[in-house]
Amino acid sequence: MNESAIQVTIAGRTYPLTVAEGEAVRVREAAGKIDELVQRFQRDYGVSDRQDLIAMAALQLLSDTPAAPKDKDNAHIPAEVFDGLEEIHSLLAQAGLTQEDAGEDNP
Repeated sequence: MNESAIQVTIAGRTYPLTVAEGEAVRVREAAGKIDELVQRFQRDYGVSDRQDLIAMAALQLLSDTPAAPKDKDNAHIPAEVFDGLEEIHSLLAQAGLTQEDAGEDNP
């Protein structure tokens, strides 16, 4: 698989990423959405802590995703939902903001 090296900026920090060929645009768009929310929350609520802003943006993005029924079969959920969640998790991990990075157990 061919990969591309890109950089995205979220909350004033630049993150170098390696993405699969053809995924750079989608990853940049995802980072842009996160950064846009971070800037909006900073402006609207006066929050300045970067970790708080990124967490707020992640919560907003995930809460905008339609809720899945409580069954065990996720075949009806579009793959794009999982892809978006994986991108957010990856960006948070690179920012050091995931539970694994904090030494906490995952539920």
